[in-house]
Amino acid sequence: MPRSTASETDPRPAIQLHTVRALDEPLPETIRRVAEAGFDGVEFAGRFLESDPRSVHTALETTDTVPVAAHVDLSRLDRDLESIADRCRRVGCDHVIIPHLGGEHFRTVARVDSLARRLDDLAGRLGERGLQLSYHTSRHPFLPMLDQFGLGKPAALPIPDLVWRVLTDGIEVLLPHERRLLDRTGLAHLASRTDDLTFEIDVGWVAATGYDPVDVFELLDGRTSLIHLADVEQVGRFPPSFRSVPVGRGLLDVERVGKAARRAGMDWIVYEDDDPADPVEAIQRGMTAVAPFVGPDRSIRADAPSSTAQGSSAPAALKRPSDGLPHESEPGTSVKEP
Repeated sequence: MPRSTASETDPRPAIQLHTVRALDEPLPETIRRVAEAGFDGVEFAGRFLESDPRSVHTALETTDTVPVAAHVDLSRLDRDLESIADRCRRVGCDHVIIPHLGGEHFRTVARVDSLARRLDDLAGRLGERGLQLSYHTSRHPFLPMLDQFGLGKPAALPIPDLVWRVLTDGIEVLLPHERRLLDRTGLAHLASRTDDLTFEIDVGWVAATGYDPVDVFELLDGRTSLIHLADVEQVGRFPPSFRSVPVGRGLLDVERVGKAARRAGMDWIVYEDDDPADPVEAIQRGMTAVAPFVGPDRSIRADAPSSTAQGSSAPAALKRPSDGLPHESEPGTSVKEP
């Protein structure tokens, strides 16, 4: 598919390859498939670390596709940094993203401080090897840190993690809206305590927590160059739980967030669907979803769906569930392969 000529300030479209992990084909073939659909870039997930880097590099070169980033689990980076850095360099990828961090890292200010030191050190080590490090946001950094409620010291006790998860979910559900302050979240604290770490904002999970993704763009101004365009719907009351849905069918106000990402100067809008029924259809649906926000001349293949199911526009960047429940969790959702 011909690609558009966008201005230097227009975001470009990419796809997180976790979306199409169910395709039974080598990674180079998947790269060719998504390039044909119109994506300018790919973001690697699990199969990247098992694939032949020469074949991957050839597929990227022949399709003129950018290796935007590679999602790699923190534990894998800790034990295998050199080989991961070498693999990234061999395919021309200069950005590594930690896809998920458990809630235990964000439970208290002290734990976030410890995480910040660890991630900034890792960012420095990767920087020495020509690689940038980002953290992909999920639900956990938006939940309240327990210090705010006098529970900082008790949280250090050897109590099962499940107890703290239930307690945190309960606090989040009952917390009055006026006390839900973005600048007091674990994410804000992590950003304030790091220098070299950057961020990838998953706007679907931001919407699930009840915060406005546009406010997060402002909070992390200058610390993020790409977003995940993803969406979720609520499926459980307590503990609050969500599942991934095609963009436009969940809580997210897609048009408002997409336009805000463009105004914020994002380099990439990365489409993701954690659990598509049909990965081939998801590729075309993803290109349709990102197309309005990635350049004035972006065209869609004739065989692509004419539109994504878009909800009505709203003054906030998320659409509240009809029962008015808070949106605060992601149990039971798909987690990207490390």
